[in-house]
Amino acid sequence: MREAKLRGLDALGIVAAAMTVAGCAAEPSQAQAVERWVVKGRVVDEQGRPVPRAKILADNELLYNSYASGTTDANGNYRILLPHVHVTWSMSGQAVRIVGGEKIETNLSPDNDDSFAGNTGAVRNFTLRAAGERPDGGHYGASVVLYSEPGSIFDTVGAQLKFEPLDGRPAFTAVVKNTGDGNAVPDVPVDRYRISASWKGRPLKIRMRNEGSYGPYVEPSFHKVMTGLYDLSLQVQDP
Repeated sequence: MREAKLRGLDALGIVAAAMTVAGCAAEPSQAQAVERWVVKGRVVDEQGRPVPRAKILADNELLYNSYASGTTDANGNYRILLPHVHVTWSMSGQAVRIVGGEKIETNLSPDNDDSFAGNTGAVRNFTLRAAGERPDGGHYGASVVLYSEPGSIFDTVGAQLKFEPLDGRPAFTAVVKNTGDGNAVPDVPVDRYRISASWKGRPLKIRMRNEGSYGPYVEPSFHKVMTGLYDLSLQVQDP
C-alpha cells in the first residue's frame, strides 16, 4: 500500500468502511468498456486461458489501508465498484498456482500499471506469469541462491545449475551470477525440480543450505518470503 497523502483534502468526511466494496464479475461482452466509478478487466495465464478466483485489489492512493477488492469469475473477468470519492487508484492482484500439491501465491502482471481517477474508471487486465520482470524492477520468478561451504573461499559465480522439472517437462540450465540477493540464478519459475550443480563441467555435490548431506542433486521446495515472493538457498562443496 502507498503511504497516505492527505494534501489538504477534506478526508474527515470519508469513512474507511466506504472503501471496501464487493467486486462482481463482468460479462465477457462488457469487459473492455470503460465505466465511471468502475474498474474491471480480465485475468489470463500465459497461454491466454482465463484465471478464475484471482484476487484483485484497487488501492486508494489518498488514504492508507483503504481499498476495494474483487475476485475473478470462471471466465477470468472481474468488476469492482469504486466509492464516489475523487481520488486516484492503483491496481494489483494475486492468483494461486498449484505446484506439486502446494499452493503458490503469485503476483499478477498488469497490462497497464498507471494510476487512474475513480470518476473516470478504467480497464486493467492482468496476466499470471511464472517468471519475468515486474513493473517495480523485481521478478515474478524466485531467486535461487548458491552458497559455498562455511569458511570456503570458493566463489560460486559461474557455477551452473540444472533444473529438471519433476513432471517431465524440458530441463534448463542457468549460470549463477552476482545479484542483489547474492550469488544466484534470478527469476526461476517456482516449480518442483531436481537441481544439480557443476563447475567448469565438473559435477558438484549439493544440498539445501546448512541442511542434510551433500549429494548429486536435491529436490527442494521453494521458501515463501512473503505473498508473491519466493526464494531457495542451496549449498555446494568446493570443486
